[in-house]
Amino acid sequence: MNVLLQRDLQEIKRYLLEMCRLVVESVRSAVKAFEERDPDLAKRVIEQDEKIDSIENEILVFCLKTLALHHPLARDLRFITSAMSMIRDLERLGDQAVNIAERVLDLTQTPQVFTCPVDLKDMAREALGMLDGAIDAFVTQDTEKACEICLRDEKVDNYKKLVIERVIECMEQNPRIIRIGIDYIIVAQNLERVADLATNIAEEVIYLVEGRIVKHQDICEERKVEVEEAPPPRPRRELFECLENHARHVLACTELLPEALRAYFEQDYERCQKISDEIVRIEREADRIKQNIRGHLPHGIIMPVDKFELFLYLKEQDAVADAIEDILKWLTFRRTPVSKPLAEKMLQLAEKNVETSQLLVPLIEKARAYLSTADERAREEAKQVVRTIRAREHESDVLATELKREIFNLDLDALSIYHLLRLTEFICDISGHTENAADLMRAMIAKS
Repeated sequence: MNVLLQRDLQEIKRYLLEMCRLVVESVRSAVKAFEERDPDLAKRVIEQDEKIDSIENEILVFCLKTLALHHPLARDLRFITSAMSMIRDLERLGDQAVNIAERVLDLTQTPQVFTCPVDLKDMAREALGMLDGAIDAFVTQDTEKACEICLRDEKVDNYKKLVIERVIECMEQNPRIIRIGIDYIIVAQNLERVADLATNIAEEVIYLVEGRIVKHQDICEERKVEVEEAPPPRPRRELFECLENHARHVLACTELLPEALRAYFEQDYERCQKISDEIVRIEREADRIKQNIRGHLPHGIIMPVDKFELFLYLKEQDAVADAIEDILKWLTFRRTPVSKPLAEKMLQLAEKNVETSQLLVPLIEKARAYLSTADERAREEAKQVVRTIRAREHESDVLATELKREIFNLDLDALSIYHLLRLTEFICDISGHTENAADLMRAMIAKS
Protein backbone atom coordinates (compact mmCIF):
# COMPACT_ATOMS: atom_id res chain seq x y z
CA MET A 1 0.00 0.00 0.00
CA ASN A 2 1.24 3.49 -0.87
CA VAL A 3 0.92 5.18 2.53
CA LEU A 4 1.46 8.69 1.13
CA LEU A 5 -1.23 8.14 -1.50
CA GLN A 6 -3.71 6.92 1.12
CA ARG A 7 -2.93 9.95 3.28
CA ASP A 8 -3.60 12.30 0.36
CA LEU A 9 -6.81 10.48 -0.50
CA GLN A 10 -7.98 10.95 3.08
CA GLU A 11 -7.24 14.67 2.80
CA ILE A 12 -9.24 14.90 -0.41
CA LYS A 13 -12.07 13.07 1.36
CA ARG A 14 -11.96 15.51 4.26
CA TYR A 15 -12.08 18.56 1.96
CA LEU A 16 -14.82 16.96 -0.13
CA LEU A 17 -17.03 16.23 2.86
CA GLU A 18 -16.56 19.79 4.08
CA MET A 19 -17.64 21.09 0.67
CA CYS A 20 -20.67 18.78 0.78
CA ARG A 21 -21.59 20.16 4.19
CA LEU A 22 -21.31 23.78 3.03
CA VAL A 23 -23.33 23.16 -0.13
CA VAL A 24 -26.14 21.31 1.64
CA GLU A 25 -26.25 24.10 4.23
CA SER A 26 -26.45 26.74 1.49
CA VAL A 27 -29.21 25.02 -0.46
CA ARG A 28 -31.27 24.34 2.66
CA SER A 29 -30.78 27.91 3.89
CA ALA A 30 -31.76 29.33 0.49
CA VAL A 31 -34.99 27.30 0.45
CA LYS A 32 -35.75 28.34 4.04
CA ALA A 33 -35.06 31.99 3.19
CA PHE A 34 -37.47 31.74 0.25
CA GLU A 35 -40.21 30.10 2.31
CA GLU A 36 -39.86 32.62 5.16
CA ARG A 37 -38.95 35.65 3.00
CA ASP A 38 -35.81 36.13 5.13
CA PRO A 39 -33.41 38.59 3.41
CA ASP A 40 -30.71 38.25 6.10
CA LEU A 41 -30.52 34.49 5.63
CA ALA A 42 -30.49 34.98 1.84
CA LYS A 43 -27.52 37.34 2.14
CA ARG A 44 -25.60 34.78 4.21
CA VAL A 45 -26.18 32.21 1.47
CA ILE A 46 -24.77 34.61 -1.14
CA GLU A 47 -21.75 35.39 1.04
CA GLN A 48 -21.00 31.69 1.62
CA ASP A 49 -20.72 31.02 -2.12
CA GLU A 50 -17.22 32.50 -2.14
CA LYS A 51 -16.13 29.95 0.47
CA ILE A 52 -17.59 27.12 -1.64
CA ASP A 53 -15.72 28.36 -4.71
CA SER A 54 -12.50 28.55 -2.72
CA ILE A 55 -12.72 24.99 -1.40
CA GLU A 56 -13.50 23.76 -4.93
CA ASN A 57 -10.19 25.21 -6.12
CA GLU A 58 -8.33 23.65 -3.17
CA ILE A 59 -9.75 20.20 -3.93
CA LEU A 60 -9.00 20.50 -7.64
CA VAL A 61 -5.36 21.45 -6.96
CA PHE A 62 -5.04 18.60 -4.43
CA CYS A 63 -6.48 16.08 -6.92
CA LEU A 64 -4.14 17.19 -9.71
CA LYS A 65 -1.17 17.08 -7.34
CA THR A 66 -2.11 13.55 -6.22
CA LEU A 67 -2.44 12.38 -9.83
CA ALA A 68 0.95 13.83 -10.72
CA LEU A 69 2.86 12.53 -7.70
CA HIS A 70 1.35 9.08 -7.10
CA HIS A 71 -0.08 7.88 -10.44
CA PRO A 72 -3.02 6.09 -8.74
CA LEU A 73 -4.68 3.11 -10.41
CA ALA A 74 -8.04 1.31 -10.39
CA ARG A 75 -10.35 2.40 -7.59
CA ASP A 76 -8.06 5.15 -6.30
CA LEU A 77 -7.97 6.69 -9.76
CA ARG A 78 -11.76 6.44 -10.03
CA PHE A 79 -12.10 8.16 -6.68
CA ILE A 80 -9.99 11.12 -7.75
CA THR A 81 -11.75 11.52 -11.11
CA SER A 82 -15.12 11.21 -9.38
CA ALA A 83 -14.07 13.83 -6.84
CA MET A 84 -13.08 16.22 -9.64
CA SER A 85 -16.46 15.70 -11.28
CA MET A 86 -18.32 16.02 -7.98
CA ILE A 87 -16.79 19.35 -7.04
CA ARG A 88 -18.10 20.84 -10.30
CA ASP A 89 -21.60 19.65 -9.46
CA LEU A 90 -21.26 20.85 -5.86
CA GLU A 91 -20.09 24.28 -7.02
CA ARG A 92 -23.08 24.49 -9.33
CA LEU A 93 -25.35 23.51 -6.46
CA GLY A 94 -23.91 26.45 -4.56
CA ASP A 95 -24.77 28.65 -7.54
CA GLN A 96 -28.36 27.35 -7.51
CA ALA A 97 -28.58 28.30 -3.84
CA VAL A 98 -27.36 31.81 -4.69
CA ASN A 99 -29.90 32.10 -7.50
CA ILE A 100 -32.73 31.22 -5.09
CA ALA A 101 -31.35 33.62 -2.46
CA GLU A 102 -31.28 36.46 -5.01
CA ARG A 103 -34.96 35.82 -5.79
CA VAL A 104 -35.66 36.23 -2.05
CA LEU A 105 -34.04 39.68 -2.07
CA ASP A 106 -36.10 40.60 -5.14
CA LEU A 107 -39.35 39.39 -3.57
CA THR A 108 -38.79 41.30 -0.32
CA GLN A 109 -38.48 44.53 -2.31
CA THR A 110 -41.77 43.95 -4.14
CA PRO A 111 -44.91 45.28 -2.40
CA GLN A 112 -47.19 43.17 -4.61
CA VAL A 113 -48.75 40.10 -2.92
CA PHE A 114 -48.51 36.81 -4.83
CA THR A 115 -52.06 35.45 -4.95
CA CYS A 116 -51.42 32.44 -7.20
CA PRO A 117 -52.19 29.10 -5.40
CA VAL A 118 -48.70 27.70 -5.96
CA ASP A 119 -46.70 26.03 -3.21
CA LEU A 120 -43.08 25.04 -3.84
CA LYS A 121 -42.67 23.21 -0.52
CA ASP A 122 -43.27 19.72 -1.92
CA MET A 123 -40.90 20.30 -4.81
CA ALA A 124 -38.26 21.76 -2.48
CA ARG A 125 -38.64 18.85 -0.06
CA GLU A 126 -38.15 16.31 -2.86
CA ALA A 127 -35.13 18.14 -4.32
CA LEU A 128 -33.49 18.50 -0.90
CA GLY A 129 -34.22 14.84 -0.15
CA MET A 130 -32.46 13.85 -3.36
CA LEU A 131 -29.43 16.00 -2.47
CA ASP A 132 -29.22 14.53 1.04
CA GLY A 133 -29.62 11.02 -0.38
CA ALA A 134 -26.91 11.54 -3.00
CA ILE A 135 -24.41 12.80 -0.41
CA ASP A 136 -25.31 9.93 1.92
CA ALA A 137 -24.87 7.41 -0.92
CA PHE A 138 -21.44 8.89 -1.59
CA VAL A 139 -20.43 8.72 2.08
CA THR A 140 -21.61 5.13 2.50
CA GLN A 141 -20.70 3.98 -1.03
CA ASP A 142 -24.26 2.67 -1.40
CA THR A 143 -25.04 2.11 -5.09
CA GLU A 144 -28.60 0.97 -4.37
CA LYS A 145 -29.37 4.29 -2.72
CA ALA A 146 -27.62 6.09 -5.59
CA CYS A 147 -29.90 4.37 -8.09
CA GLU A 148 -32.94 5.35 -6.03
CA ILE A 149 -31.85 8.99 -6.32
CA CYS A 150 -31.45 8.72 -10.08
CA LEU A 151 -34.96 7.30 -10.43
CA ARG A 152 -36.50 10.14 -8.39
CA ASP A 153 -35.38 12.87 -10.80
CA GLU A 154 -38.46 12.53 -13.00
CA LYS A 155 -40.72 13.38 -10.05
CA VAL A 156 -39.03 16.76 -9.59
CA ASP A 157 -39.26 17.40 -13.33
CA ASN A 158 -43.02 16.87 -13.11
CA TYR A 159 -43.23 19.24 -10.13
CA LYS A 160 -41.45 21.94 -12.13
CA LYS A 161 -43.73 21.50 -15.13
CA LEU A 162 -46.83 21.74 -12.94
CA VAL A 163 -45.58 24.84 -11.08
CA ILE A 164 -44.68 26.69 -14.27
CA GLU A 165 -48.05 25.90 -15.87
CA ARG A 166 -49.95 27.20 -12.83
CA VAL A 167 -47.86 30.36 -12.54
CA ILE A 168 -48.31 31.16 -16.23
CA GLU A 169 -52.08 30.71 -15.89
CA CYS A 170 -52.10 33.13 -12.94
CA MET A 171 -49.98 35.70 -14.77
CA GLU A 172 -52.33 35.59 -17.76
CA GLN A 173 -55.27 36.33 -15.46
CA ASN A 174 -53.45 38.98 -13.40
CA PRO A 175 -50.58 40.78 -15.21
CA ARG A 176 -49.69 42.69 -12.02
CA ILE A 177 -48.05 39.57 -10.54
CA ILE A 178 -45.85 38.89 -13.57
CA ARG A 179 -42.67 40.00 -11.80
CA ILE A 180 -43.32 37.79 -8.75
CA GLY A 181 -44.46 34.96 -11.02
CA ILE A 182 -41.14 35.09 -12.87
CA ASP A 183 -39.31 34.81 -9.55
CA TYR A 184 -41.35 31.70 -8.71
CA ILE A 185 -40.55 30.17 -12.09
CA ILE A 186 -36.84 30.87 -11.62
CA VAL A 187 -36.88 29.25 -8.16
CA ALA A 188 -38.69 26.20 -9.57
CA GLN A 189 -36.07 25.91 -12.32
CA ASN A 190 -33.27 26.13 -9.77
CA LEU A 191 -34.86 23.46 -7.60
CA GLU A 192 -35.09 21.24 -10.67
CA ARG A 193 -31.38 21.85 -11.27
CA VAL A 194 -30.65 20.87 -7.66
CA ALA A 195 -32.32 17.52 -8.40
CA ASP A 196 -30.36 17.17 -11.66
CA LEU A 197 -27.05 17.83 -9.92
CA ALA A 198 -27.95 15.43 -7.11
CA THR A 199 -28.57 12.83 -9.83
CA ASN A 200 -25.12 13.55 -11.28
CA ILE A 201 -23.53 12.91 -7.88
CA ALA A 202 -25.49 9.66 -7.52
CA GLU A 203 -24.24 8.55 -10.94
CA GLU A 204 -20.67 9.26 -9.82
CA VAL A 205 -21.21 6.98 -6.83
CA ILE A 206 -22.12 4.08 -9.12
CA TYR A 207 -19.07 4.77 -11.30
CA LEU A 208 -16.80 5.00 -8.25
CA VAL A 209 -18.00 1.76 -6.66
CA GLU A 210 -18.75 -0.40 -9.70
CA GLY A 211 -16.75 1.26 -12.48
CA ARG A 212 -19.90 1.55 -14.63
CA ILE A 213 -20.87 4.75 -16.41
CA VAL A 214 -24.57 5.41 -15.83
CA LYS A 215 -25.11 8.47 -18.02
CA HIS A 216 -27.28 7.81 -21.08
CA GLN A 217 -27.89 4.22 -19.92
CA ASP A 218 -30.78 2.44 -18.23
CA ILE A 219 -28.64 0.71 -15.59
CA CYS A 220 -30.79 1.95 -12.70
CA GLU A 221 -34.03 1.03 -14.49
CA GLU A 222 -32.67 -2.47 -15.11
CA ARG A 223 -31.58 -2.76 -11.48
CA LYS A 224 -35.02 -1.67 -10.33
CA VAL A 225 -36.59 -4.53 -12.30
CA GLU A 226 -34.02 -6.98 -10.89
CA VAL A 227 -34.73 -5.82 -7.33
CA GLU A 228 -38.49 -6.11 -7.81
CA GLU A 229 -38.15 -9.66 -9.11
CA ALA A 230 -35.55 -10.79 -6.56
CA PRO A 231 -36.43 -12.09 -3.08
CA PRO A 232 -36.22 -9.48 -0.32
CA PRO A 233 -32.57 -8.95 0.68
CA ARG A 234 -31.35 -9.44 4.18
CA PRO A 235 -31.29 -6.03 5.85
CA ARG A 236 -27.78 -4.60 6.09
CA ARG A 237 -26.84 -2.82 9.28
CA GLU A 238 -25.07 0.47 8.89
CA LEU A 239 -21.83 1.23 10.72
CA PHE A 240 -23.14 2.95 13.85
CA GLU A 241 -25.91 0.39 14.26
CA CYS A 242 -23.20 -2.30 14.40
CA LEU A 243 -21.21 -0.23 16.91
CA GLU A 244 -24.32 0.08 19.08
CA ASN A 245 -24.95 -3.67 18.84
CA HIS A 246 -21.36 -4.29 19.98
CA ALA A 247 -21.80 -1.79 22.83
CA ARG A 248 -24.93 -3.56 24.06
CA HIS A 249 -23.05 -6.86 24.24
CA VAL A 250 -20.27 -5.13 26.16
CA LEU A 251 -22.82 -3.71 28.60
CA ALA A 252 -24.37 -7.15 29.03
CA CYS A 253 -20.96 -8.23 30.37
CA THR A 254 -20.56 -5.26 32.72
CA GLU A 255 -24.07 -5.60 34.16
CA LEU A 256 -23.26 -9.13 35.35
CA LEU A 257 -20.11 -8.03 37.19
CA PRO A 258 -21.71 -6.90 40.50
CA GLU A 259 -23.56 -10.21 40.76
CA ALA A 260 -20.33 -12.14 40.16
CA LEU A 261 -18.47 -10.08 42.79
CA ARG A 262 -21.27 -10.53 45.31
CA ALA A 263 -21.11 -14.31 44.83
CA TYR A 264 -17.31 -14.21 45.31
CA PHE A 265 -17.53 -12.12 48.49
CA GLU A 266 -20.18 -14.50 49.84
CA GLN A 267 -17.76 -17.35 49.04
CA ASP A 268 -20.29 -18.90 46.68
CA TYR A 269 -17.57 -19.77 44.18
CA GLU A 270 -19.76 -22.12 42.14
CA ARG A 271 -22.28 -19.37 41.41
CA CYS A 272 -19.43 -16.98 40.66
CA GLN A 273 -18.06 -19.47 38.11
CA LYS A 274 -21.46 -19.83 36.40
CA ILE A 275 -21.77 -16.06 36.04
CA SER A 276 -18.19 -15.97 34.78
CA ASP A 277 -18.99 -18.54 32.10
CA GLU A 278 -21.97 -16.48 30.95
CA ILE A 279 -19.84 -13.34 30.77
CA VAL A 280 -17.21 -15.15 28.72
CA ARG A 281 -19.92 -16.35 26.32
CA ILE A 282 -21.25 -12.82 25.82
CA GLU A 283 -17.71 -11.44 25.48
CA ARG A 284 -16.97 -13.95 22.71
CA GLU A 285 -20.11 -12.82 20.88
CA ALA A 286 -18.93 -9.19 21.25
CA ASP A 287 -15.61 -10.24 19.71
CA ARG A 288 -17.42 -11.75 16.72
CA ILE A 289 -19.35 -8.51 16.22
CA LYS A 290 -16.08 -6.58 16.43
CA GLN A 291 -14.47 -8.77 13.77
CA ASN A 292 -17.56 -8.41 11.59
CA ILE A 293 -17.36 -4.61 11.81
CA ARG A 294 -13.69 -4.67 10.88
CA GLY A 295 -14.27 -7.04 7.97
CA HIS A 296 -17.34 -5.35 6.51
CA LEU A 297 -16.57 -1.66 6.52
CA PRO A 298 -17.48 0.21 3.31
CA HIS A 299 -14.98 -0.66 0.59
CA GLY A 300 -14.27 2.95 -0.29
CA ILE A 301 -12.33 5.42 1.78
CA ILE A 302 -15.34 7.72 2.09
CA MET A 303 -16.80 7.25 5.54
CA PRO A 304 -18.47 9.60 8.01
CA VAL A 305 -15.47 9.08 10.34
CA ASP A 306 -11.80 8.26 9.89
CA LYS A 307 -11.27 4.50 9.60
CA PHE A 308 -8.15 4.44 11.81
CA GLU A 309 -9.90 6.39 14.58
CA LEU A 310 -12.90 4.07 14.26
CA PHE A 311 -10.66 1.05 14.88
CA LEU A 312 -9.19 2.74 17.96
CA TYR A 313 -12.68 3.49 19.27
CA LEU A 314 -13.81 -0.08 18.69
CA LYS A 315 -10.70 -1.35 20.47
CA GLU A 316 -11.43 0.77 23.57
CA GLN A 317 -15.10 -0.19 23.62
CA ASP A 318 -14.14 -3.85 23.38
CA ALA A 319 -11.56 -3.35 26.15
CA VAL A 320 -14.43 -2.64 28.55
CA ALA A 321 -15.63 -6.23 28.11
CA ASP A 322 -12.04 -7.45 28.30
CA ALA A 323 -11.69 -5.69 31.66
CA ILE A 324 -14.64 -7.68 33.00
CA GLU A 325 -12.98 -10.91 31.84
CA ASP A 326 -9.70 -9.86 33.49
CA ILE A 327 -11.53 -9.25 36.79
CA LEU A 328 -13.07 -12.71 36.74
CA LYS A 329 -9.76 -14.36 35.90
CA TRP A 330 -8.13 -12.46 38.77
CA LEU A 331 -10.76 -13.73 41.18
CA THR A 332 -9.85 -17.34 40.32
CA PHE A 333 -6.21 -16.80 41.34
CA ARG A 334 -6.94 -16.45 45.03
CA ARG A 335 -9.89 -16.82 47.40
CA THR A 336 -9.34 -13.79 49.59
CA PRO A 337 -11.80 -13.36 52.48
CA VAL A 338 -13.46 -9.93 52.47
CA SER A 339 -15.40 -8.35 55.33
CA LYS A 340 -18.99 -7.32 54.67
CA PRO A 341 -18.32 -3.52 54.95
CA LEU A 342 -15.38 -3.73 52.55
CA ALA A 343 -17.36 -5.95 50.17
CA GLU A 344 -20.14 -3.38 50.06
CA LYS A 345 -17.65 -0.62 49.20
CA MET A 346 -16.11 -2.70 46.41
CA LEU A 347 -19.58 -3.47 45.06
CA GLN A 348 -20.37 0.25 45.16
CA LEU A 349 -17.20 0.91 43.12
CA ALA A 350 -18.17 -1.79 40.62
CA GLU A 351 -21.70 -0.44 40.21
CA LYS A 352 -20.40 3.10 39.65
CA ASN A 353 -18.10 1.80 36.90
CA VAL A 354 -20.96 -0.19 35.37
CA GLU A 355 -23.11 2.98 35.31
CA THR A 356 -20.31 4.84 33.51
CA SER A 357 -20.02 2.13 30.84
CA GLN A 358 -23.78 2.26 30.24
CA LEU A 359 -23.31 5.73 28.70
CA LEU A 360 -21.62 4.13 25.67
CA VAL A 361 -24.99 3.45 24.03
CA PRO A 362 -26.37 7.02 24.31
CA LEU A 363 -22.96 8.29 23.17
CA ILE A 364 -23.22 6.25 19.97
CA GLU A 365 -26.85 7.27 19.47
CA LYS A 366 -26.06 11.00 19.76
CA ALA A 367 -22.95 10.73 17.58
CA ARG A 368 -24.92 8.80 14.97
CA ALA A 369 -27.63 11.48 14.98
CA TYR A 370 -25.09 14.25 14.46
CA LEU A 371 -23.04 12.50 11.77
CA SER A 372 -26.15 11.64 9.75
CA THR A 373 -27.91 15.02 10.02
CA ALA A 374 -25.23 17.57 11.05
CA ASP A 375 -27.70 18.66 13.74
CA GLU A 376 -25.83 20.93 16.17
CA ARG A 377 -28.18 19.96 18.98
CA ALA A 378 -27.19 16.29 18.57
CA ARG A 379 -23.53 17.35 18.51
CA GLU A 380 -23.90 19.20 21.82
CA GLU A 381 -25.79 16.28 23.35
CA ALA A 382 -22.99 13.89 22.33
CA LYS A 383 -20.40 16.24 23.88
CA GLN A 384 -22.48 16.35 27.07
CA VAL A 385 -22.42 12.54 27.28
CA VAL A 386 -18.62 12.70 26.95
CA ARG A 387 -18.43 15.25 29.77
CA THR A 388 -20.63 13.06 31.97
CA ILE A 389 -18.41 10.02 31.33
CA ARG A 390 -15.32 12.04 32.30
CA ALA A 391 -16.97 13.27 35.49
CA ARG A 392 -18.02 9.77 36.50
CA GLU A 393 -14.57 8.36 35.74
CA HIS A 394 -13.09 10.97 38.07
CA GLU A 395 -15.61 10.07 40.80
CA SER A 396 -14.62 6.42 40.36
CA ASP A 397 -10.93 7.28 40.80
CA VAL A 398 -11.66 9.22 44.00
CA LEU A 399 -13.68 6.33 45.40
CA ALA A 400 -10.97 3.82 44.41
CA THR A 401 -8.25 5.89 46.12
CA GLU A 402 -10.19 5.89 49.39
CA LEU A 403 -10.79 2.16 49.04
CA LYS A 404 -7.08 1.46 48.47
CA ARG A 405 -6.17 3.36 51.65
CA GLU A 406 -8.60 1.20 53.58
CA ILE A 407 -7.21 -2.00 52.04
CA PHE A 408 -3.64 -1.01 53.00
CA ASN A 409 -4.75 -0.72 56.62
CA LEU A 410 -6.29 -4.19 56.73
CA ASP A 411 -4.78 -6.79 59.00
CA LEU A 412 -4.16 -9.26 56.17
CA ASP A 413 -1.14 -10.92 54.62
CA ALA A 414 0.70 -9.13 51.81
CA LEU A 415 -0.67 -11.39 49.05
CA SER A 416 -4.28 -10.80 50.11
CA ILE A 417 -3.76 -7.04 50.21
CA TYR A 418 -2.11 -7.11 46.78
CA HIS A 419 -4.97 -9.25 45.44
CA LEU A 420 -7.58 -6.74 46.62
CA LEU A 421 -5.60 -3.72 45.40
CA ARG A 422 -5.26 -5.16 41.90
CA LEU A 423 -8.95 -6.11 41.93
CA THR A 424 -9.77 -2.46 42.67
CA GLU A 425 -7.60 -1.31 39.77
CA PHE A 426 -9.16 -3.84 37.37
CA ILE A 427 -12.62 -2.55 38.30
CA CYS A 428 -11.52 1.04 37.57
CA ASP A 429 -10.33 -0.06 34.12
CA ILE A 430 -14.01 -0.22 33.09
CA SER A 431 -14.43 3.55 33.48
CA GLY A 432 -10.95 4.16 32.10
CA HIS A 433 -11.63 2.42 28.80
CA THR A 434 -15.10 3.97 28.62
CA GLU A 435 -13.51 7.43 28.94
CA ASN A 436 -10.94 6.58 26.25
CA ALA A 437 -13.73 5.50 23.90
CA ALA A 438 -15.65 8.70 24.65
CA ASP A 439 -12.61 10.87 23.89
CA LEU A 440 -12.09 9.09 20.57
CA MET A 441 -15.76 9.55 19.64
CA ARG A 442 -15.54 13.24 20.44
CA ALA A 443 -12.44 13.52 18.23
CA MET A 444 -14.31 11.86 15.36
CA ILE A 445 -17.25 14.23 15.82
CA ALA A 446 -14.94 17.26 15.92
CA LYS A 447 -13.39 16.32 12.57
CA SER A 448 -16.75 15.71 10.85
